Amino acid sequence: MNNLKQLFFAAALVIGISITASAQKEGDKNPPPKPKPPIIVPNPDKKPKEDKPKGDKKPEAQLFSIREETIFG
Repeated sequence: MNNLKQLFFAAALVIGISITASAQKEGDKNPPPKPKPPIIVPNPDKKPKEDKPKGDKKPEAQLFSIREETIFG
């Protein structure tokens, strides 16, 4: 009977100590913030490349205006 009482006391002591240790644990509840991505500033000295048309032809545009004047008289 005395051995059984000591066994229960030891078990209760171990359980109590483990509960108090887990309650006092300082864990990371929130993950640390992620580092911000680097900001890339374009070099103002360099001009952006212009798209060149394929082939030897230069792009052309033509505007036509048809003007009809009638003079009555």
